[in-house]
Amino acid sequence: MRMQVQWEDGVRFTATSRGHSITIDQPRENWGSDAGMTPPELMAASLASCVGFYVVRYCQQAGIDTTGLRVECDWKVGGEPKCIESFDVIVTLPGLPENRRKAIERVANRCLIHATLHAQPHVSVKLGEAKE
Repeated sequence: MRMQVQWEDGVRFTATSRGHSITIDQPRENWGSDAGMTPPELMAASLASCVGFYVVRYCQQAGIDTTGLRVECDWKVGGEPKCIESFDVIVTLPGLPENRRKAIERVANRCLIHATLHAQPHVSVKLGEAKE
């Protein structure tokens, strides 16, 4: 899998994968033009949408109505070096039968992004050769 991120101008970038693209930027108070989400916002969106995907698939297979499904994600920055110390994900599904709550929590906690964050994957950053 590959994601390509191209600098545009200022502190704005375009990320492209599989023919789809998104804009990443910073708020004006952080030298940006506020043209897109910040990297931490995208990380929270990735986690919340992954949880949502797993919940929706479970509900579809179990015949549970997903009308009004909402996933929210809060995060806290701190530590030294500075990092995201915690994520709090809240899944709201109106009308969820009480006897399915534990199953939904189990499924939500098994999403790929959640599992990846717990696994502490190896991350390698290298400088590549400039292509003319």
